[in-house]
Amino acid sequence: MFKVFLVDDEIVVREGIRTNFPWEQTEFVLAGEAPDGEIALNMLQDVKPDILITDIRMPFMDGLELCRQVSRSMPWVHTVILSGYDDFSYAREAISLNVKEYLLKPVSSRDLLDVLQRIARQIREEQRHQADLSAYRQQAASTSRFQMEKLLVELYGGANDERILKSARTLQVNLLANRYLVMLLGFRKEEENETALLPVQTVLEQLTEGSGGTVQLCRGWGGFVFLVLGDSAQDLEERAYGLAQAVQYEVERNLNLTILIAIGDDVAVLKEVPKSLFSAQVILERLRGEAARDGAHRIMSTQDYSSTDLSGLSVERMDSFDLTDQLRCASAEEVGSILSAYERTAGESASQSIIMIHYFFVEAVKAASKVIQENGGVPQEVIPSAFRVENQQLSPENAMALCRGILEQAIRFRDRNGSARYRSVIHQAQDYIARHYADPNITLRDVASHVALSNNHFCTVFSQEMGITFTEYLTAQRVAKARELLASTDLRTSEISDAVGYNDPHYFSYQFKKQVGVSPRDYRKGQRNEGAGK
Repeated sequence: MFKVFLVDDEIVVREGIRTNFPWEQTEFVLAGEAPDGEIALNMLQDVKPDILITDIRMPFMDGLELCRQVSRSMPWVHTVILSGYDDFSYAREAISLNVKEYLLKPVSSRDLLDVLQRIARQIREEQRHQADLSAYRQQAASTSRFQMEKLLVELYGGANDERILKSARTLQVNLLANRYLVMLLGFRKEEENETALLPVQTVLEQLTEGSGGTVQLCRGWGGFVFLVLGDSAQDLEERAYGLAQAVQYEVERNLNLTILIAIGDDVAVLKEVPKSLFSAQVILERLRGEAARDGAHRIMSTQDYSSTDLSGLSVERMDSFDLTDQLRCASAEEVGSILSAYERTAGESASQSIIMIHYFFVEAVKAASKVIQENGGVPQEVIPSAFRVENQQLSPENAMALCRGILEQAIRFRDRNGSARYRSVIHQAQDYIARHYADPNITLRDVASHVALSNNHFCTVFSQEMGITFTEYLTAQRVAKARELLASTDLRTSEISDAVGYNDPHYFSYQFKKQVGVSPRDYRKGQRNEGAGK
């Protein structure tokens, strides 16, 4: 099935396409609709349709601006312009935005079906030729592309950042940005082979080319490495999660592979990019370990994860050693190796220095306390021995054992409570939706802002934690309330539609029947017949 999304500010047009087009008899499904481009853009990030049908002239955000936004963030979407104005300038600009079809109102079901079928054939053709195209693109890769990949590998290995910037400029690539992060794409162990990598690379190169220079790609570290450039931490997070969702959708849709995406820490300067790569490696290893579990997350960042296996990774590769950061991602079994690495950063004689021993202990307590607090705990309750140890005599023989015990307790507490943050986010989002579902203008952006996450980050967290998209959840809540009102009140269908957030009664009836299987009128009749029979 191909998902279609409709955008038009005229209710009568949306209703006509929704009710008159034979959706049930075709391979197309109407996945959603919106009255203007601004509302649509938020919904499109959630629904991820294959085909977008949009009017040109609309309030707030017109169809051409919507096309620009969609072409940047969702390049796989095929767009159909629908307009009542036979104006060549609109058609010309639409063509420049890679719009596939241009239809004039009023549109018959026959004309629309012809257009959708043509686009469906294009999508199938793209999917059929994906593998062949990947091989061709590999052979046709330019020398400059090869040099850029080589330069990125040097950057990740810790090469001098000034030399990297100079070499990038020679290749006409700008690597200057306010923030950076590394994103790793890998596979489950059983799918990790060269045959899988070739077609995936074609998809990733297409997405990278459409980024406007904000994403650079190379192969390595058991998969693919993205360098994401941003103007701020918030901008970087939005770009990273948006790219991750686009990559997951494109690869899994076209190639039937399960991919794992690890988003590393964001850093402020180019020379710290290896730290971001390291943190992404840590997350990817844990994702690979959990990939076989049903419902396991496949897009994660260091903000999201609470327990990560550090085996096989060198902590000393990081320019500075942040014990708290290590605890956020370590397993209890890795505490010993982390402490040993931490001790080595201070020099060979540190373990015999009473001053350094006390310093290590204080830093261990501070790091453990911070991890416990981040996961909703009280350090004095979780690690009480850490706050009584001042009465003990620290020595080279017992100091590291005490540190290890305290850190292991903190990690075990983190593992028991590590998902609390996102449980809280989901509960906040559910509460917000419960209080605002009747507002027809509520959007994913509103809820994301309420829980203090970017749109794409919230979209990813919500769908992974809940198992359904934000739009599906909002629709289910509205329909559930409508069922309650139909069964317990004498309100008219139009009044119930308004009460649950639909300003178009016909669209409400369409969604209700789609969810429940019967129209609102038939549902009410069935409820009353059932009640009369008791």
